[in-house]
Amino acid sequence: MRPLARSLLLATVSLVPVATAGAAQYPGWGDTGWVYASKRECCNAAIEIAAQYSGQACVAAGGVPRPFAGSAQRGTCSAEWMQDEAGGILYRCYGEASVWCR
Repeated sequence: MRPLARSLLLATVSLVPVATAGAAQYPGWGDTGWVYASKRECCNAAIEIAAQYSGQACVAAGGVPRPFAGSAQRGTCSAEWMQDEAGGILYRCYGEASVWCR
């Protein structure tokens, strides 16, 4: 291998870890409080809140948050439910999500 080609190859290889080191994920958590909604709507809202907090943490760190690909949200959710005096169902959802930050 020629010296110039070898130098360019080494320079390129040494830059790859630097470029990938800038990407990170910042976890966010969301709590809907008690709401009259379906469990699915409640969980989607909790994950959305968590994703917003994750994005804010990314921006605070000097990064740019990347939106979720497609229409599906990514995250986890746990839900509690109870009935009101009239028999209506309320849910309280806790979500966790991490958006990619670059």
